[in-house]
This record gives sequence, structure tokens and C-alpha cells, in this order.
Amino acid sequence: MYIADNVRGVFRLKQAYEEQISGNWPTTASSVSSGGGSPSSPYPYGYFGGGTLGGGTPGLRSTVDRIDYTNDTSTASPKGPLSAAKYALAATGNSSYGYFGGGYPPYRSTVDRIDYSNDTATASVKGPLSSVRADLAATGNSSYGYFGGGAYPIVSTVDRIDYSNDTATASTKGPLSLIRRYLPATGNGSYGYFGGGSYLTVIYSTVDRIDYSNDTATASPKGPLSLARYALAATGNGSYGYFSGGLTPGPTAYSTVDRIDYSNDTVTASVKGPLSLARWSLAATGNSSFGYVGGGGNPSTRSTVDRIDYSNDTATASPKGPLSLARYALAAASAEANGLSGGGAGGEGESLLPANNPVQTKPYGYFGGGFFDSTTTEYSTVDRIDYSNDTATASVRGPLSLARAFLTATGNGFYGYFGGGYATPPNVAYSRVDRIDYSNDTATASTKGPLSSARYLLTATGNSSYGYFGGGQSPSSTSTVDRINYSNDTATASVRGPLSAAKFGLAATGNADYGYFGGGAFPQFSIVYSRVNRIDYSNDTVTASSKGPLSLARYNLAATGNADYGYFGGGRDTLSTVDRIDYANDTATASPKGPLSLGRRQIGATGSSSYGYFGGGFPPESSLVDRIDYANDTATASPKGPLSLARVLNAAASPFANGLPQ
Repeated sequence: MYIADNVRGVFRLKQAYEEQISGNWPTTASSVSSGGGSPSSPYPYGYFGGGTLGGGTPGLRSTVDRIDYTNDTSTASPKGPLSAAKYALAATGNSSYGYFGGGYPPYRSTVDRIDYSNDTATASVKGPLSSVRADLAATGNSSYGYFGGGAYPIVSTVDRIDYSNDTATASTKGPLSLIRRYLPATGNGSYGYFGGGSYLTVIYSTVDRIDYSNDTATASPKGPLSLARYALAATGNGSYGYFSGGLTPGPTAYSTVDRIDYSNDTVTASVKGPLSLARWSLAATGNSSFGYVGGGGNPSTRSTVDRIDYSNDTATASPKGPLSLARYALAAASAEANGLSGGGAGGEGESLLPANNPVQTKPYGYFGGGFFDSTTTEYSTVDRIDYSNDTATASVRGPLSLARAFLTATGNGFYGYFGGGYATPPNVAYSRVDRIDYSNDTATASTKGPLSSARYLLTATGNSSYGYFGGGQSPSSTSTVDRINYSNDTATASVRGPLSAAKFGLAATGNADYGYFGGGAFPQFSIVYSRVNRIDYSNDTVTASSKGPLSLARYNLAATGNADYGYFGGGRDTLSTVDRIDYANDTATASPKGPLSLGRRQIGATGSSSYGYFGGGFPPESSLVDRIDYANDTATASPKGPLSLARVLNAAASPFANGLPQ
């Protein structure tokens, strides 16, 4: 074959066509980082595994090299090997494990799992891919890994590994738009991008996008790469994907780096600063700040590792400490890839963390404001639940700047934002936004830029960069969505694309990439909704899209969740029902899970990556806090230590909710 002959010429190997190189370079890097390493990840490393030096079987390697992002000028250190020597494999993973799948020789379906917490051990063999293949690509999110394309024979097949059940055989999902091999992949928490590659003598610039929330559909072609090529590598952060190097007939090796803008992915990828050296059959991974591109060949096998600086991506990539040995047709993964450790991308690609401010590590949830009906008393009280000691009564912290109920809250890893609300007397709705500083939570909350209009019975969610406040009464029901920019929080919130309908008494939660707004009523409770609207943070000027509904229509409910699932609980009329939205399958009706311990409405909710806390509510006014265990969510929620006082119509936020860094 034409491609194989060219590759064979580069290395002058005497192997069969099927023994030649692959293009399989996975993963994105989307952790939050202010330097080489990410303070939000316990594993600031990149793992480069497998590959070959050439020359047949003696050249095969099971070696796994670890790059330390905090010390990236040193030579990568060898760690526990793969289960077998192989090349032409692909890799991706989540924040705990790296999955290296497929490869050759012989053609394999094997998936090896590296445990980042014990990376000196030999990788453990897990459930296989659906078929044997090599020359494939992989990427994924915190829940699933997607392995696409490859040979033998050449396919468009996409297999999905479920990390929560990784001993099972990978399930086949919607295919790529065309058959190809020698391609790489990267993406963010919502989408996977598979670009370039080849089929026989045809070389592609095509980029296919997999929508993780609808992964049974065929991948949709998006804006192409700037140049058709194969045997290239890809990585990126939450905002951009970088496709580097590669080969075209001739053979001609490239140092070209193309950048895909995820918020505008229908245009041709833009050419950025090149690699330090043209090469092909290399691998890439990284974190939110840098991409590391390692190995490959041109004209000889290389151990070179180039670092792409995302904040200065027009510059030539800088060589860093090399791999421990030269090789090509390897694969790479990282705990900081695929939007795992950063809580998502900022809409404009800005830094997601305040300068010189460590990620919030204190495991707390904050419940603020509220109302006690029998005395018509509004509260400014803020209670703090300690997740590590959640049987104790919540402790009172610094108050809100103004007593009010009917408010809502969200935030990031550093601050909680409590917005809107109503007080009676003086029968006034508010646009006020109070900010709680988690590192100084005994102080009174500081007043920040207001919402675009005064309203109450609204709801909020967001990611590390922005908070989205939607719906409510103002004084009539509204579909307005306001966005607070945490990096400029003294400004008035900006109006973004609306919800699909005006409503109040709704609830919201989400992950790094999407916000889900569910339930509500309009007007005067004459219409009650089960509808769920999804805001796409990367395209937040359009009307929110309708997704699979809740299991029943209701209002005055609450919601929280983690990076993978959203839990909507309580509501009219004193319901205990808890519905779970699976973000990876959000067109389906939400599934009822274990109920709250007591039916109630007008509650607040927040949580961590492991638990959801639903506090307060009516009737009667309660201080009850129920805890949902996400790992056992069919069980009835367990009552924990109460709030400091009974109340309804309160709001809650946490540095650990909605898949935020922890």
C-alpha cells in the first residue's frame, strides 16, 4: 500500500504492512493549572506507554514513562509497564486511571489500566474492546472512554468503556463519519474530536465530533484541519484542541500545530506555533496550561518531548526533558486530561483560578438565607455543613449582607454567589448578589455586581468561570438567564440566551460544560413543568435546548450533582421524589432514585462529588438535612446533622458541587 510503503521507507524496516506505525494519540488536558502542574489534581503527570523502536519484535516496548508537569525539564521516569509490549495503541482515562487499548502485534482488543495512585505496578488488564484493532484513537470524559477508528480491517467503529464497570467488554456506540486509521483524538467534558487519518491511499483532514450526551448517533463532521495528514497527535484543554505533527505522501513529515476552537468548531482549524521538530507517529497529553507531545520519528526514532504553551500558542513548542527511550507509535494519558481537573473551560479560554490562590480544599457546603413563615422572618444566616463531620449541627458563619428568602446560589472553588430574593416586609424583590469567600467565611458576605433585574424564585448553576442565574419572578415569570463572570464580579451580570419558557420555582445543577434547569411553574402555578433545559456554556447566547424531562412535573424543588449526574429532589406537593439526570444520556427521561427521607418543598441543595445535601424545607419549616450517597443512590437519603435553624426558601453552594475541582 502507498502509505505503508512510505512509512517503511522512513524507517527501512522489513516488517509487513500491518506491522507499521499508527496515529493514535489521545486525551485532552483540561485541569486547572497556574503552571506546569495543576494544584487541583493529586496526579500532575503525563503517562506515555508502549511503542516501538523499530526493527521488529525486539524493538517492541511495554515501557510507561511518567512526565512530571511540575518538573518537566527532567527525563521522564519509567513506571510500572503495560501488561505486554505493543505499539499502535491508543489511550485516555479519568482522574484516577489511564486506559491503554488495542495495539499490535498481534492485533489486540486488550485494555490495560494504569492506577495513578500506584503507578509502579504493572498495568491491570480490564474488559476488552469489542474487537481487535490497532492504529486507533481515544479520548473521553470523567465517566467514559471512547476508542475510535483503526484496523484490522479498517473501521469507523467507536467503542465506549464505562469506567464504573471497566471489567465489561466495551460497548459499541455511534460510528465515526468515515472509515480510517492513523488518527488521533482529543476533546473536553462534552465532546470528543477525532481528526485526520487515512484509508488506503486517501489522506483526511476531516474532524468528527462525538457528542457524549448522544453517543449512539454517527459522529458529525466539523471544521477540518488546515492540512490533510495522518500519524499525528492531539491534546488540548477545555477550550481548544491541538493537533500536531503528522505525515503526508512523499513522505513529508510536518511540525504543523492546528488549533480547534471548541466554541466555534465549524471553521477550519487555525495554524499555531509549530513543534520544534517535524515528526510523525508521536503521542500527546497535558494539563490545562500545556500540551506535551512526545516520541515519534523523522528520520530516526525520537525521545523528544515538546511543550506547547496554550497561553502563547503562536510560539514554537519548547523541548523539555525527553522520554526515557526513543520510540514511536506510542500512546499517552493523564489525570489532568479531558476536562477532568478544572471544572471546565472558561468561555474565552481565560485562566480559571485566581492568581496565587490555591484550589479550595475544605469540604464544606453553605446554606444561606431563607424564611420562617409563622413569624414572617427572613434570615441572613449562613450555615456551614462540614462534609467530613456531617452528623454535627451546621455551624453559623458570616451572614449575607441582607436578610432575604426566595434566593438562589452557585459558585466556584473559591467563592459562593447568592443572588436575587425577596423580603417581606418591605415586599421588595432584589437583584443583589452576595459573595461568600470560602477562605474567610466568618466575615459578612460582600456585595458584588447585581443581576440584570430584580427577581426571586429563580435558580442558578455554573462552572469554574461563570455562574448562570435563570428564571424567576420579576415581577411576572421570566425566562431570562444572567451570567456572572467570576473574574469580573463587580460588573452587572450579562444577559445570555434565555430558557425555552418563562417559569419560576425551578432548580438547576450541571457540570463543567452544561447547566440543566428543570421543573418550575407559570403563571401562578397554572402550568407546572417537568421540562429540563440545557445551557451549553460554550455557546450560551442561544436559547437553552430542551432535554429529557423529569419523571414528573413539579416546582419549588432543589438540585445538585457531580460531574456525571444531576439530582433533582423534593418539590410540590411535599414530594420526596429524587430524579437523576445522566449527563451522558440527557435526552432520556430522568430516572427516579431513592427518595428523600421526608416529602418537602422549598428546600436548598448542594454537595460534593460523592454526596448531595438537601436542607431545610416545608411543611413545616424544617432544619432537616438529607444526604444522598451517589454511589448508592437507590437507597433512601439519610438524615444528617441539621441546619442551625428551621427555614424554607433558602439557597446553597459549595466549592465541590457540579464537578468543581477538589
